[in-house]
Amino acid sequence: MRSVSCILMFTLLGLLSCSEEPDGKPALSQMEMVPLVYQLMLVDEISLDYQNRDSTRRMDSIRSRKYDQVFDLNQVDYKTFKESYDYYLARPDQLKLIFDSVEAYGNRDRLARMIPSASQPVTKPKLLNRDKKPE
Repeated sequence: MRSVSCILMFTLLGLLSCSEEPDGKPALSQMEMVPLVYQLMLVDEISLDYQNRDSTRRMDSIRSRKYDQVFDLNQVDYKTFKESYDYYLARPDQLKLIFDSVEAYGNRDRLARMIPSASQPVTKPKLLNRDKKPE
């Protein structure tokens, strides 16, 4: 009797631990995650740069403040971001799409900063005075 109850308990425990989580939607879509992840990665890069310049500086407080600024800028709180990030961590195919998009977003952003005219729409050149038709 005791062995049957132990087997039943372990079977029940195994079934409960293997049960699928309800497949809900994340709070943030992939398109909302892309600029947020990119900006958080920039904060990490800036923090590393500060740390390389001055190793006595406490980077935790600076990084935390900058993270808060990024979340405020995107009108998202940390909990919402974390829940969405955990959702995508459990789905590697979707997470790969996000990071591929982050890379493309970063390349476009870098190009726009390096060559400002490349990010502006192409328009017709203005006519010079000598090109105007006489009236």
